[in-house]
Amino acid sequence: MSHGVRYAHFRALYFVGQMPIGFYLPFFVLHLRDEVGLTPLQISYVFSIGGLVMLLFQQAWGYAADVWFSKRTLLILTTVGSGLLFAVVGGIRDFSALISVYFFYTVLSTPVFQLQHALLFTHEGSHHRFGGIRAYGSLGFVVANMAAGIVADRLTGGRVWFVFPAYLATAIVAALIAARLPERRHVNPHRPTFVAVQTFFMRRPEVALFLMMVFFYQAAHSLSYALQGLLMAGLGADNRTIAMSYSLAAVLEIPVFFAANRLIRRFGEMRLMAAAAATQAVRWLLVWAADTPQQIVMISALHAITFGVFFACAVSYMNTHAGPYYKASAQTLLALVYFGMASLIGNLAGGQVMSGGILASFASRAAAWIGLPDHGDLANLYLFSAFLAVLALVLAIAHLALERREPHAGASVGAHSD
Repeated sequence: MSHGVRYAHFRALYFVGQMPIGFYLPFFVLHLRDEVGLTPLQISYVFSIGGLVMLLFQQAWGYAADVWFSKRTLLILTTVGSGLLFAVVGGIRDFSALISVYFFYTVLSTPVFQLQHALLFTHEGSHHRFGGIRAYGSLGFVVANMAAGIVADRLTGGRVWFVFPAYLATAIVAALIAARLPERRHVNPHRPTFVAVQTFFMRRPEVALFLMMVFFYQAAHSLSYALQGLLMAGLGADNRTIAMSYSLAAVLEIPVFFAANRLIRRFGEMRLMAAAAATQAVRWLLVWAADTPQQIVMISALHAITFGVFFACAVSYMNTHAGPYYKASAQTLLALVYFGMASLIGNLAGGQVMSGGILASFASRAAAWIGLPDHGDLANLYLFSAFLAVLALVLAIAHLALERREPHAGASVGAHSD
């Protein structure tokens, strides 16, 4: 396969591979509320499962892909398997049964995108193309997300049952594309142990500080972004308007991803991530203050920074510190913290803020203390998230200070290991 054809296939993989997420968000949340009848607190428990699963299994997937098995084979199996299980989830109405099947769905779905990144990074020089290729993923999300919103409002009377077979169909197509991609394997001949691979990353203080910053950043983002649709629905938005907020965010990611490599070379990953943390704090404060769903749609433009810039920099940072053998483990370690620990703790804590839980009164009192009106528990979730984003900003600044004291602690701007 020629150089150009190979990267065309990767662009197609990212385009189709992100479509299932376009069907998942925000429609799975609406399905859980309207069809299954779950409360916001119960929904937060469902979304916490993904974080728990990542804590249990994510690094095992990375280790298996780096040391024992083909990244491409694992990507195909997890893509198709997660699509099948998500289709099953769509037919379940009992909360206990839904939790059980969703657990196994997340076991297979959580490593999919990290395996995509790892497969791409096996090709020399591919890190210079990551942003541009990932932009096609955002485009795929937009196509699926807007199509689902239009179908729900115009054809199915607001019901979103169709997202489950659509998720499965696009997952199968993505697996077929992945099957055509070559893989360049760089296996360590010494077959390191699982602990040795983790120690490779965690023995470096700059990586540990980076992961701590990622934790607070994503804890501020995960549940707030997922439940933005419920907040908009409470303000009178229909499915198409809710989908528009997510699609606008994804559309604006596209030029950001195309420009990501140039931005990283110019400013460095950590400076850009610090800017993203500051922007995220402002974003959630604006959402908290919003009076109409249209305002939230416009605020969603900041997602290009709070997700697009931050995610591209985080993936680049971990690839920089991966060495030649641990491309998958680097990405799964990032995901373990980004989508695992942060999602689990963020969802559990956020659930206690927005549903009259033990943190709800704390959030209300904090708002009153700084002179802000109480907009209700769900809106107060966004004040709580803004506070977590500020903590991430502080840690990003501390990382920059560490780099200044110990220049070897951070990789030079634009320097990557293949």
